Amino acid sequence: MITLRKDAIARSSFETSFEFPASLIKQYLYCPRIPYFILVFGIRERVTELMKSGKEYHAKKLKKLREEGWETNVFLRSKKYGIYGYVDALKKDENGYTVLEVKDTEYRRNAVKMHLYQAASYALMVEEVFGRVCRIVILYRDKEVEFPFNRGIKRYCVSIINKIKRICENGLVYRPNRVSRCKNCGFFKFCRGL
Repeated sequence: MITLRKDAIARSSFETSFEFPASLIKQYLYCPRIPYFILVFGIRERVTELMKSGKEYHAKKLKKLREEGWETNVFLRSKKYGIYGYVDALKKDENGYTVLEVKDTEYRRNAVKMHLYQAASYALMVEEVFGRVCRIVILYRDKEVEFPFNRGIKRYCVSIINKIKRICENGLVYRPNRVSRCKNCGFFKFCRGL
């Protein structure tokens, strides 16, 4: 007779075959319609010059972090949460892992939430694959911000993952949170008609 541990039973109830990139969590927090356009319609945001220069900055920063002993650009997939993506950097110490997210922008208080929960999604994957994550670090051009990877952050991140899944399963299109963001959104021309 095979007996399953309680945590194995709980884990299997969360596993899913539907997957999406963890970076969509940041997009969802910018506007809940963006995951809908990407996952349901397959629409991609146009690549701008700013995005290209950001990619170059990102590569230089990751190279420097590698030289400092960080594991960089690690691809992970979570069966439990149905997300995947590249963790910018992670490092193990005596307390557990630190997950580091690099941002090619100056620190802005109103953007921290988006960046924190994107990094938290990577932390969920690191925890599932490697073990305990103790903190998240977001590295801006002008500032480093650190958060403990606590139960509240985990719960909220999982709730966002579940909301994105519901958007795709049910075809729900939420109204934008802040209409002031619409004019700068790469999906604006698709969104106007909805």
